[in-house]
Amino acid sequence: MVSSVNSRKGSREGGIYSVFREQEAALRRFLRRISASSSDIDDIAQETILRALLAERERDILQPKAYLYMIARNVVRDALDKKSRSVIDFIEDFAPETVSSNEPLVEDQVDGRQRMLLFLEAVATLPEQCQQVFVLKKVYGYSHAEISRELGISVSTTEKHVAAGLKRCIDFLDRHDAEIGSDEWQLRSTRIGNRRV
Repeated sequence: MVSSVNSRKGSREGGIYSVFREQEAALRRFLRRISASSSDIDDIAQETILRALLAERERDILQPKAYLYMIARNVVRDALDKKSRSVIDFIEDFAPETVSSNEPLVEDQVDGRQRMLLFLEAVATLPEQCQQVFVLKKVYGYSHAEISRELGISVSTTEKHVAAGLKRCIDFLDRHDAEIGSDEWQLRSTRIGNRRV
């Protein structure tokens, strides 16, 4: 196919195939930047030149270099669209009745949010250094050694702060539950869960 196109164009400079050969390395670098998978670069490059050669049969291409890059972008976009459609089709193949939901009920979600807000209040009552240690450990997942290095304190002090922070937070939550009573807590959760948002 390439030879028939080149023979039609003759040896005229700027034919799409000769521009492709000149730009191939740069075009591949461009494709590596915009393509999701570097293993697809050869296929995308072949599809790009094929589309360009077919287009050149139909009309003169005034700016072959820009045209090649435009086609390459379109080929990448088409490939991404195709992959997206196949993922969506795969997901839609599961009928809702065949998939069980592990998502908690609305009431449980509201209760969980309320408990989280209370927990944040509890953490806010901790002394400053204890709070820093506790947050680094429980929220960010730092090890005792990492916290020790980060804050410039000993590992044993870190361990003590974590234990003290945990005990204080549990005590705070227990006091709160005792103040409002567990029945009142359930009633409030149910009301909030039923409220329209």
